[in-house]
Amino acid sequence: MEIYKDLNSSEKQQFANLLNSQSKNKIEEGKIFEATVTKISPKYCWVYLDGLKSEPAIDINEIKEMNLFDQIKEGSKIKIVVENLESKSGEIIVSASKAKKIEGWNKLLDKYEKNEVIKIKIKSKIKGGYVCEESETKHLLFMPASQLSNRPTKESFNVINTEMDVKIIQADRKRANLCCSRRELITENKKGDKIKIFDKYNVGDRVDDAIIKSITDWGLFFEINGEIDALCHSSCCSYQRIENLNDMFEVGQKIPVEVISIDDKKLQIGVSIKALLKNPFDNIDNYKVGNTYKVTVKKILAYGVFCELEDSLIALLHQSEISWTEKNPFPKNYFKLDQKIDAQILSIDKETQRVSISYKLTQENPYETVSKTFSKDDPIDVTVSDKNDSGLFVKLPGVGLDAYLHQNQLSWSGNGKDQMDKINKGEKIKVKIVDISVENRKILVSKKALEQDPMNFWSQKKVDDILTTKVISVDKRGLIVKPEGSDFEVFIKKNQIAIQSEDARSERFTVSDRVDAAITEISMEKRKVSLSIKRVEEINNEIAIKNYSDLSSGKSLPFANLSEKLDNKDKKDKDK
Repeated sequence: MEIYKDLNSSEKQQFANLLNSQSKNKIEEGKIFEATVTKISPKYCWVYLDGLKSEPAIDINEIKEMNLFDQIKEGSKIKIVVENLESKSGEIIVSASKAKKIEGWNKLLDKYEKNEVIKIKIKSKIKGGYVCEESETKHLLFMPASQLSNRPTKESFNVINTEMDVKIIQADRKRANLCCSRRELITENKKGDKIKIFDKYNVGDRVDDAIIKSITDWGLFFEINGEIDALCHSSCCSYQRIENLNDMFEVGQKIPVEVISIDDKKLQIGVSIKALLKNPFDNIDNYKVGNTYKVTVKKILAYGVFCELEDSLIALLHQSEISWTEKNPFPKNYFKLDQKIDAQILSIDKETQRVSISYKLTQENPYETVSKTFSKDDPIDVTVSDKNDSGLFVKLPGVGLDAYLHQNQLSWSGNGKDQMDKINKGEKIKVKIVDISVENRKILVSKKALEQDPMNFWSQKKVDDILTTKVISVDKRGLIVKPEGSDFEVFIKKNQIAIQSEDARSERFTVSDRVDAAITEISMEKRKVSLSIKRVEEINNEIAIKNYSDLSSGKSLPFANLSEKLDNKDKKDKDK
């Protein structure tokens, strides 16, 4: 314990200051330092770094892989990175190759941020691109196959071991990965030249010898004066509709075009062939709305047909103007390509240069034929062609049109839905036309119009008229009765059977009973009639009051007070 006796002595203070001065030169893991080679053996190379407690060793194979074996000797300087200050075995781990990689990464990252050009050598081909080596730092980069050139290249294009200038376009700092591009450099070099060429052209310029470079579904790519490319969209190739551009144009063909658009940002030029052609719409004054002309079917689509009035002058025949009878006809069922048909011009729009025509207007309107052929008062024999939830479709004879018979028009009485279910497709029935709409293309028919309207029975009747009726059915809610001489059924509610509530019982009646009932409501417009047995009693009471001044008149007649005597007897029996 004697050694720790005096910690505040001057000798101890000097020793502490010495340690502190050495610790100021801090060695941190992951940092690059310049070390001095102290010894080289067949297996290791020892280096000295001020601040380390011992001299770390570097594997001699690492030095050879870096091509430094012939360059270093004792006393030479070499850059290392400290990986571990103290491993599990107590050794200091350093690496010269990793120091070189980190330095190379930092250099390339600096060039990426400054957008500088670097020189690389393509080492090998991998999936999606190439592995490249930067010439100075020997750092590996990745080049996507699409970034090798600004034009598509064949797979057999030999670029392995080829040196070229590129630019770094992407850096992943976490993974220390770099992506380079030759295409970016080529594009930048060409852009400067392209701007100078681009400034030569203006909208409206004519190019007489534009050469077709390629043909696509959407247009033609031209080479103008051998210095710049231009696009001619398919809509600008001709005034007539072209199904396939390959049928009309060939690669290498020279065609005069006119510059119609210039995009300063994208450095793109748009040209047009038809801008130099005569506009067929200039002859549109030769055609009048409402007149019929011969047209040629040029293209058939689902929504209509494009027809040619004359060379390159196109008109649209919409599907709604094809047939009178079909709402959405399929044009291919009516027309063929190059077929000549009659069509009437519906409209001409000079601003949009569009013409619409109609085929059905040149055909006889079958709905007008129906209105001329059939009278609304005459019965017609029709055939049921189809059904839906609310009615029947029936085929009119001789015209090939369907008319609609709603279930409410089957009969004046009964449930229309039930009656409709009894009628089958193909069955013949007799109907009467009740409405023909030429504009809406609708024909309505009725079966019950052939029968006498049961409401006519009530036309001469009035409220409080008393009728003799026959009971048709009885239930807890009331009675269904039919007046004698009428087929009109009326429901009498339970509360309309009698004045006294104890007598207002529907079970008092049976089917086929004859009972008098008074009219309480009648409406010819609403087709509504209400009857009441109770009202008959009220009317009789009113007559009794009028004739005898008292409802008790007649009580002196035999048995007139029998009910009262029986009631009194029941009370006496209860009191006992």
